[in-house]
Amino acid sequence: MATNYFSEEIIFLILSYLPVISLLRFKSVCKTWLSIIKSPQFVEAHLANSRNKQASVLKASYYWGVFSMDSVEESVELKLPSRLEGMVYYMRSCNGLVCLSNESSYDICIWNPCTRQYKMLNAPNYSINNVGACLGFGFDSVGNDYKILRIVTKVTRNTWGFIINMGNFSEAQLYSANADTWKMIRTPDTIKMSFWHKLKRFCGPDISGKLYMEGEGELLPFDLRNDLFGEIVVLPFPDYVEQKRIKKSKILDFEGSVAMVYESAGDESVMSLWMLDDDGLWIKKFNLEMDLELDRTYLYLGAQHFLGLNFVFGYKFYNYTKKTTKKLPFPAHLTDVKSVAKFTQSLVSLEGFQSQE
Repeated sequence: MATNYFSEEIIFLILSYLPVISLLRFKSVCKTWLSIIKSPQFVEAHLANSRNKQASVLKASYYWGVFSMDSVEESVELKLPSRLEGMVYYMRSCNGLVCLSNESSYDICIWNPCTRQYKMLNAPNYSINNVGACLGFGFDSVGNDYKILRIVTKVTRNTWGFIINMGNFSEAQLYSANADTWKMIRTPDTIKMSFWHKLKRFCGPDISGKLYMEGEGELLPFDLRNDLFGEIVVLPFPDYVEQKRIKKSKILDFEGSVAMVYESAGDESVMSLWMLDDDGLWIKKFNLEMDLELDRTYLYLGAQHFLGLNFVFGYKFYNYTKKTTKKLPFPAHLTDVKSVAKFTQSLVSLEGFQSQE
């Protein structure tokens, strides 16, 4: 009955613009709709349409165990897979899938919060003397494969288990969802040990098929398509250089390019967005307004919206064209938010996914 009035092509098109929660219900309308919604072509088309909408924000509250998905209009509390409740320390999202881990980055989960499906992973070569230094998650568009990059540093511990010395090298481990296996990746010999020792715990987001690690005023890219590290990129105003600039952001994905926010010091301080161009040069894209009062910028969500944090008043959405801010709704305490991620709804699923309880 549902297909008498419209062709399958029209039904396909209409459904591809709907939210995931509606599509899950509509699977039971008829066999035709079920077949359309389950097809890989539909999943891809729906994801493409979702990317054109303003993304939501995922926030993980570490001590309170609260996980929420927020937009400009509303905040929705989500239920985590039971094995990770109260343990989320790391979070990154790509194409509607979310990579979560505990503090050691040994227990890792790939989760689709919209379809409520997930898969648990164990990192390889577990040892008390291996410390997960950095974790990244992204998509290889050539191989149609989701990958997790894990940087591990060797440490020496005393009798009581406390770290007394960082090792002289780091190793890289790469998980492929297609192969469902981990493999070792060679790290460049040219990287200084000081870079690894000051490596930030979280990789930046997947930006055009690359992950970026930050350490000692530099970025190290990793290409997800060929599984290789690239050349070091020096930040526009490295921490160790006496520049009168203060870094005010994490690594940002701004319209498919690497970007950072810096604030000039002095009486007339100005916050500016700096973007890395195709030639490896940093270019100032634009200034943000003078009285923005954001202590840190975490995400660019598209549709001219940034997510930032004021240490006193909490998280805010900022529209850089309209120069407006809006406080982010949040159903729990703000002080213990451990990780935030840009999130796009999708029906993407992986081999081995199981449904949440």
